Amino acid sequence: MAFDYNRIAEITTIPSTAGALITNEAGKTTYVRVIIIHNGNTSTETVKLYNVPDNAEEVGTAGATNIFYNVDIDANGTRILEFASPGIMLEDTKDTIQGVTDTASKVTFQAYGGIE
Repeated sequence: MAFDYNRIAEITTIPSTAGALITNEAGKTTYVRVIIIHNGNTSTETVKLYNVPDNAEEVGTAGATNIFYNVDIDANGTRILEFASPGIMLEDTKDTIQGVTDTASKVTFQAYGGIE
């Protein structure tokens, strides 16, 4: 694999109902190497992240079987998740990394990796 790691998800907020934070494009493979999460709220937020396969080339539904991160983050806390190479691979069209937190627009998300 010969590519530079770049921001693959602009800084966005995690919703209070599960929603896609990274969506793989048709004919591409997305490699997620680093995720940065920051709780900008004045209270603790529970953050859940899911690796969700596509559903007939449409965005699938997050559920207990595809959760990979479930943690409470203190007020003004930051978590950095780093995955061993090649990282989390999103290979099919509309494979997603989805997230949910207690309070919408309080927790930010960004990701770095590569797309080929």
